[in-house]
Amino acid sequence: MTRQSAVSQCAIPEWIGTPYYPPSAAVRADGRGSVVYASWNGSTQTRAWQVLAGSSPDSLTVVVGHAPRSGFETAVTTTATGPYFQVRALDASGRVLKESKVVRRPS
Repeated sequence: MTRQSAVSQCAIPEWIGTPYYPPSAAVRADGRGSVVYASWNGSTQTRAWQVLAGSSPDSLTVVVGHAPRSGFETAVTTTATGPYFQVRALDASGRVLKESKVVRRPS
């Protein structure tokens, strides 16, 4: 058996990245709404983001149910003004993997 045929017959398991730290969120005002930035460096299972907003950190509700992940950092536009926001990383089935800390939109 040659080295090439030995390598081609090896089963290489799919690497799954699940960071021990939570996703990151940032937010800025945009006209009459907000742009929320979501990222989770190292996560290979995140397929989409959910965005929550509210008038206090304890009163957050979902304002964007499903925003497809687009690269390292996903920008999600919403009409919500918060000023408090949070993002949740969703897997391919729509299950929540982990959520970010609550962030406050600058005034």
